[in-house]
Order: sequence, then structure tokens, then C-alpha cells
Amino acid sequence: MALNGGRFAHWRSIISFKLAIALACIALIGWFAAAFALDNKQVFLPGETSVGHYLFETSCNSCHEGFKPVTNDTCMRCHEAEMAADAHGTEKFRDPRWAGELARLEVLTCTTCHNEHVHMFDRGVHLQPDLCMTCHEGIITGDLKSHDGFTADGCWTAGCHNFHDHRSISTGFLRQNLDQPPMLPVQVLPERTVLTESETAPAPDLAQEFLGGGS
Repeated sequence: MALNGGRFAHWRSIISFKLAIALACIALIGWFAAAFALDNKQVFLPGETSVGHYLFETSCNSCHEGFKPVTNDTCMRCHEAEMAADAHGTEKFRDPRWAGELARLEVLTCTTCHNEHVHMFDRGVHLQPDLCMTCHEGIITGDLKSHDGFTADGCWTAGCHNFHDHRSISTGFLRQNLDQPPMLPVQVLPERTVLTESETAPAPDLAQEFLGGGS
């Protein structure tokens, strides 16, 4: 009898466990269904939204089509103008000379570098702080003497480099501007002379100011 009682308790515990799993699944499905029915898709956010895209949390369809990954075309709807002079643009990496770098990092896809809903660093859309090292690690490991001792996350976090616009530190730009002074001249405001038509300020008249002179 003790043996049969033990088996019964064992099966009862298994049934209770399976029942608990089934109820949890039903509750989860009901929760998701309610989110869709009430158009409250924020419950599906996998993590923190970046500062630049925070307002889009109330309109997932602004960026997402169903549960598909965000496409380059979607990103360019907002960022086309600022990408017009992109130094790391698609034309660069379609050149066979850069095929090796493209194999290391698929930079032709925006979301390769810009990870939304995955908090990494407090700067715009989330980026890996050491992202530049995927292709430029040699810069801080001996290839460029001026950068000895620099950290892997210092390229853009220190404010020196911008991935999409680094014209000011490119070799071509430097060659074209070798004869320029190292610093721009200090800007000075010109002297201004203001001539007044009235000796004294007029008395304040709110009716004249805001109501066009009416009472």
C-alpha cells in the first residue's frame, strides 16, 4: 500500500506541474492577445529604447512592419539628408578594395551597428563603445604613434571621430588644407551703432499691443 501511495503522489505531482505550465501558457497567450487587441505593443519591447527614438514607442509601426527587422529604407525615411555626405556610405564598401572590411562587419545594414532596444551607451541610438576596433584595432596597437595608449572605446566617446562624417581627419582633407592655420581665427562681433527715434520709451498699452487698438 505504501508503494502504491508513493506512485500516486508521484503522478499527482507530475500532473500538477503540467497543469501549472498549461495555465501559465494560457495566461501568457491571453496577455499577448489583449496587447494586440488594445494596440498596446509596448509590452513586446525587448529593452530600453534609445533617446532619439523614444517617441516612437507609442507607434511601433513607424519603424517595424510586423515582427520583421528594421530595413535601411525605413531608417533613411528620417535620416536621408544627414547621410548625404556619409563617409562610410554604401559606395565605399561596394568598392572591391574594401571587401575584407565588409566581411568583418556588415556595415551596409544600419542595424548592424545601431542596436535598438539593447542599451549599450548613452549616445543616440545604441552603439557598442568599441565598435571602431572591428576594423581599426591597429590604430591603437602600434600603427599610429599618436594614438598609443588610447582605449578601444575612445574613438567617438571622446568626441574625436564620427563614423558617418570624418572628413576633417581624413588624409585627403588634411592634404588639401596643409597650408591652413592650425586654428581658425577667433570670432569677434562687429561694433554696432543703434539709432533710436524716440527719446523716451512709449507708455505700455496692452490694448494697442495685442488687440489692434480696439477696446
